[in-house]
Amino acid sequence: MTDAGQEFTSPTDFTFNMEVLSSLRDAVGECIVELGRENPKMVVVVADVATSSRVNPFAAEFPDRFYNVGIAEQSLMSFAAGLAQEGFMPYAFTFAPFAAMRACEQVRDDICYNGLPVRIIGNGAGYSNGESGATHCALEDVAIFTALGNMTVIEPGDPSQIQQVLNATLNWDKPIYIRMGRESTGSLYPAGADFQIGKAGVPKDGDDGAFIAAGIVTHHAVEAAKRLESDFGARVRVVDMHTIKPLDQAAVLSAAKTGHVVAAQDHSVIGGLGSAVGAVLAENGVGIDFKILGCPDHYVPIATPNYLYRLNGYDADGLYETMRRMLKLGSAPHN
Repeated sequence: MTDAGQEFTSPTDFTFNMEVLSSLRDAVGECIVELGRENPKMVVVVADVATSSRVNPFAAEFPDRFYNVGIAEQSLMSFAAGLAQEGFMPYAFTFAPFAAMRACEQVRDDICYNGLPVRIIGNGAGYSNGESGATHCALEDVAIFTALGNMTVIEPGDPSQIQQVLNATLNWDKPIYIRMGRESTGSLYPAGADFQIGKAGVPKDGDDGAFIAAGIVTHHAVEAAKRLESDFGARVRVVDMHTIKPLDQAAVLSAAKTGHVVAAQDHSVIGGLGSAVGAVLAENGVGIDFKILGCPDHYVPIATPNYLYRLNGYDADGLYETMRRMLKLGSAPHN
């Protein structure tokens, strides 16, 4: 075993085949094996979600560094905290709603209170588990975890960038929560694009307005922005706010200079990305056209994610219409 406190490394010759990888959890599953080969203190702990989290290859290659605590998310967090206390690098996998709610006390008291570098990876964020019903939809997890001291919260949206995301967690010395949906997506960035915790990306630039989004909604925003430019010549910026805490305030204030900002996330409209963006604007005395889109303040019936995104106005069509009205662009052309 390596000594606790050493600098950990990431593989230098590892690339993704994006024709095979189609979702963030697929990308994590492949990448985490490579990271395990380079970092012998790395361990994976799951709450009976090895298959859905795509970590069975890690378990097969490193059976002595893989632990399944069963359907016991509270034990998962306490056990991961103990591993971190002993100098290991635990990656704890479970469904996002259970990480944030069923195990909230253990995350707060065992992990955050002690400032332990446990990497919590929550699958099924937002409505991506919509077909399993409200109990399996993580609509409050960002609000809960951003309120916990010492916690970092990330919602990546690009499978091809997941290696950089996980690399960034290797030497992060505080608790971190990575929130992921289940959808298949393409890439937002060219190969080799840089990722930094706390530094927003801009997959599409523009000065007429701005979408500030995270996760799957960033893809919807890019599509909406491209259509707005094609239909009206409006150049709308897309800010990929993959780090919710610490928030990139400079990126928010830069986007605000357009005068029109829509903040959208697959999360409750209360306590998520929109609330964080709104707080930055208010604290800096910025008065602009501003709209928050996300999950409503009530629970919805079982439905597919795409239906729920459309119902609540933060699919590409909903984002397009919200920004079109905000910019007073007139009627949308018929396609």
